[in-house]
Amino acid sequence: MALNPTVSAVLFDLDGTLLDTAPDLVFAANAALAEADIPPRSVDELKPCISGGIAVMLRCALNEDDKSALFQRVLQRTLELYQVHVADRTRFFDGVELVLDELERRGIPWGIVTNKMSRFTDPLLAKLNLADRTDCIISGDTTAEKKPRPLPLLEASRRLQRAPKECVYVGDAPGDVEAGRRAGMTTLTALYGYIAADQEPCNWGADGLLTAPGDLLLWLDGALP
Repeated sequence: MALNPTVSAVLFDLDGTLLDTAPDLVFAANAALAEADIPPRSVDELKPCISGGIAVMLRCALNEDDKSALFQRVLQRTLELYQVHVADRTRFFDGVELVLDELERRGIPWGIVTNKMSRFTDPLLAKLNLADRTDCIISGDTTAEKKPRPLPLLEASRRLQRAPKECVYVGDAPGDVEAGRRAGMTTLTALYGYIAADQEPCNWGADGLLTAPGDLLLWLDGALP
């Protein structure tokens, strides 16, 4: 078990924390934009918007009201394309696989809590051989509420058979920290994730900051504040 006496389970956000999903998301968005004769956007431009979901990402790409016919058409096409190409370019962040290996070696259960809908989450995790490896998968439609509401995290702790106070939630967005705190969990912010240059994650209220995935192990061992 972890040397940190307060934590016996780890929960991860998906996009921007466990997996670098930006290449596939931006590909789908740009393909849909091209069909609408709209110039493409760079990965760096759209990456900070990904934590809010595909609709929020498209708001960053389109100067359109999200109720407009154009926005809705591009949104639906992006969703269609993303479902087909959900795991073409997605990869683990460097060091994540080693962290998961070590958690499993220590017997520490770990799970995933994401706002990504299950029609995307399930094939993505299956393609990367995570579906049978993780102890818990909570998608955006698993519970009646999404983050930053605490219900998804509370359901995850129930499935892991751990009290919320025994869980640490790792994410890369303010809503991740808020959800974790409202659920009564310890929270850590993944600074390597999809964080915009003008954001100040040190002010989000997390219990710790991770510069790289491997820092989680140092934190569990009490070697990182």
